[in-house]
Amino acid sequence: MSSKTIPAILTLVLVFTASVAHAQKNNAAAEGREVINRMTKELELSDTQRSKVETILNAEKKKVEAVFNEERKKLQSIQEETRSGLKAVLTPEQMEKLENKIRQESSKNANQKK
Repeated sequence: MSSKTIPAILTLVLVFTASVAHAQKNNAAAEGREVINRMTKELELSDTQRSKVETILNAEKKKVEAVFNEERKKLQSIQEETRSGLKAVLTPEQMEKLENKIRQESSKNANQKK
């Protein structure tokens, strides 16, 4: 594997990671409702219990989202550093090819999740 291939792969991994995090956030609301419904049924929660459980799980969700948002910011910072480093090494033509490849991979990953 060439020294130019490794940064490209790292960039693709970062793009994929960010897109997965976005997809997970979109599915969280539906999954949250399903969890509450399942708990209500399986544990035979009263209306009062359901309301309290929902409040507890919503509080947890907000805390988890805050952690993911912080990690997303870190990933974006790493992506920017990587892109800046690559721009310093690659020719403009090579950088354009790499960015096109990243867009293609990102689009392909997004289409596979649908």
